[in-house]
Amino acid sequence: MLTISKTTSILIFTLFILFSSSVYAQQPVGRIFDQVRNQSFILYDNGFVIQDGNPANRGQTVRDPSGYMYLMLPSTTPNFNAFFIDWNNQLVQVDRINGANIVGYCQCPQPLNPYARIYQPPQYNKNVGVETANGFHPLPNQIVDVNKPYGNVMITSEQKALECYQQSLNIDGTLNRDKFGNCMIQNLAGDKELEILNCVKNSQNSVEQTMCMIGILGGNREKQISQKLLECYNAYGTDYSKYALCLAGTNSDPQLAKLISCIEQQSRTGQVSFMNTAVCYGVQNLNLNPETQIILECAIASGGEPYTFAGCAGGQLLSRELDKCLTYGVGGQNGCFGKNNDIIKGLAAIGQALNIEFGPNNDLTKTWNNTVNDIKNGTGENHEAVKIIRNVSNEIERANNNVKKELKKVVPKIKITF
Repeated sequence: MLTISKTTSILIFTLFILFSSSVYAQQPVGRIFDQVRNQSFILYDNGFVIQDGNPANRGQTVRDPSGYMYLMLPSTTPNFNAFFIDWNNQLVQVDRINGANIVGYCQCPQPLNPYARIYQPPQYNKNVGVETANGFHPLPNQIVDVNKPYGNVMITSEQKALECYQQSLNIDGTLNRDKFGNCMIQNLAGDKELEILNCVKNSQNSVEQTMCMIGILGGNREKQISQKLLECYNAYGTDYSKYALCLAGTNSDPQLAKLISCIEQQSRTGQVSFMNTAVCYGVQNLNLNPETQIILECAIASGGEPYTFAGCAGGQLLSRELDKCLTYGVGGQNGCFGKNNDIIKGLAAIGQALNIEFGPNNDLTKTWNNTVNDIKNGTGENHEAVKIIRNVSNEIERANNNVKKELKKVVPKIKITF
């Protein structure tokens, strides 16, 4: 391996032993000037670079996987110190301590940056959103589905609530409120909801939270992208110029580069948010159904605090039921999730309203009442019954005001004001 300069080993080109003479037949497309070291290199149309006056010092450029720069020049220390051609044809040195510094330029054809101005602030629908403890949170137009506004009801059994209660008692017999709340959320929420809530609780800021959420709500590709970005974030925070070092050696992925651009460009306009990033990245790549939208907005608004989250994501009656746990304990006549379970009573009241609206033999009415009986008889927190309640709620959204009034008390819903 040969260095570019006798006085520095920072920029080192890998010597290709099997260097074909056909490379010399390629057409030069530009020249790179390192003004700090007074050196220059010819750039060929196949991405190869050769130092002027020192043809043994040569190597292959690659696209910067982060998309922040255009080309990455070959280096023996790509994760610590490397050189790049940026989208403005500037030669940029990036090292893990000092970040990015312009050290020269490239007399080359102007590259077309596919990620330039990729972030555009989305339009939010002021009439559709999620009501949280912090107020009404509107949703982007791209994810609004007014025909399916309902989320998942949150409910658990008396036995599960009793186990949480007993596990949360202090030595003096008093209840550890926080411990009980966290335990109850583990039983009330599904796996995906818990992932979202834990992402919010464990993230230091909205950028880390956004990177985390992409992995939770996307497919396998997004999970891989999220993992890589979080590694870069843990190493370099929001200095996105250094992400090129973090990602050196990985395959170029346009979606990864696009996501970094969405976050970086958004950060220039203000605080990064997951919803803004999701619209920029592509909502079609993410699972943003109404139940997820409710959980997400409630988790963010609550900061992960269990009672605030439950009251927002689980509906009015769940909040009331948890208050009963703290006041009267679990089970019995007055305790939570016992004989007078407000959530079960609320679901049953909806069934009665459906009987009046559609008749007891209507398919929707029978499905609802049978499902409520399944829940009442102890089906487990992840039972198919929860999905049925949500789907039937969406089907009967156009019923009369009495039915919708009862639904509102029990089943979480996207708020629609038009």
